Amino acid sequence: MTVQQTEKSSVGKFIGIGCGCATLLAVLGLAGCLFFVNTVIKGPAPYGDSLAAVQKNAAAIEALGEPIKPGFFPTGSVNVNNDSGDVDFKIGVSGPKGAGTITVKGTRSGGVWTYDVWELKVDGQPDPIPLSK
Repeated sequence: MTVQQTEKSSVGKFIGIGCGCATLLAVLGLAGCLFFVNTVIKGPAPYGDSLAAVQKNAAAIEALGEPIKPGFFPTGSVNVNNDSGDVDFKIGVSGPKGAGTITVKGTRSGGVWTYDVWELKVDGQPDPIPLSK
């Protein structure tokens, strides 16, 4: 092996290590971003209230079976500023008999959440199941 061949193989190793590090950083950044978004939506009361309401609702239990479990990533937005805020998100849920989507739209005033839309849409059923406190 000549000196020139040794230099080329060393440069190739550095390029490979650099590309590997860049890929790892991109994957970690994406995972961190997804974790942050997931935590922001699951943190406020509407997420827990909605999941609990579905898990206790007789019509939801009949349609989905038990246990009813949430999907991994809710979608939408949650905005909270002290005692006020608004939510507009969806939570995928499933049970042994089927799957559906919880839709939550509401506002927070004086620290109290009021839901304008709070329902479970079961896949394959035309009418949503209303949720109530």
